[in-house]
Amino acid sequence: MLLSGRSQQLPLTFSDGQGEDNLGQPSGSQQLPLAFNRCDVYDFESYIPGINKNAVDYLLNAAKGYGDKNIYIWGEEGAGKSHLLQAVCNSVAETGRPCVYLPLTQISDFTREMFSSLEELSLVCMDDMDEIAGKEDWETAAFNLFNRLKDAQTPLIMSSRRSPNGSLIRLPDLKSRLSWDLTFRLQPMDEALKIAALKRRAETRGFELTDGVVEYLIKRVSRDAHNLFRWLDRLDKHSLIAQKKLTVPFVKQILEESEKIMSTR
Repeated sequence: MLLSGRSQQLPLTFSDGQGEDNLGQPSGSQQLPLAFNRCDVYDFESYIPGINKNAVDYLLNAAKGYGDKNIYIWGEEGAGKSHLLQAVCNSVAETGRPCVYLPLTQISDFTREMFSSLEELSLVCMDDMDEIAGKEDWETAAFNLFNRLKDAQTPLIMSSRRSPNGSLIRLPDLKSRLSWDLTFRLQPMDEALKIAALKRRAETRGFELTDGVVEYLIKRVSRDAHNLFRWLDRLDKHSLIAQKKLTVPFVKQILEESEKIMSTR
């Protein structure tokens, strides 16, 4: 499942790190997207599929270039949608093929021109389709992009918190296209998977997360996936700064210090 919160704040072109494409500009900032080298956190190896294995298998095949069908994944927050979309792009980039990851939560910072010429890429990932719902200009731009990608046989992978039928997108032609090809609902993690995911993420970062630390953390903080992984990231940083291993006493100290800071605000 999701092993990290979103660390990228810009639309990103995933490539071999040698090239750069022109997809639009944010207001008063540098041209986008940025050339993006492989991020080890967002890969299929660090994702624990559980009962979502069927969806992951199809996404893996899409990353390998098998087929031209679009894929729509949906599910509650923390199910791993953003992780999987970036894992797809990382896998595509490893083969030297250009692709793009578009976090639509950031559209307020960009213009609709970022959709231009995306059909020339090998694959496009659009995360959080809910963010353009009700925004007429963005829905129209997404609809036009959808058609260009279809004509070019460029696969599109989308994510949303809602099913295609339950989507709040108002443009009928765009809403109908969401379910044209493959649709998968990602199921949330149970506690056992959350523990396994925390340990897997720690392993990818090069440190050990003991059963005792995991059990203590789960009892002391909110158990939703995003919160657990945010806390793991924080603890990792504190561990690096203090040059200490993550033990229960050390984690207890960090949590208590955090609680004191929050109480003074």
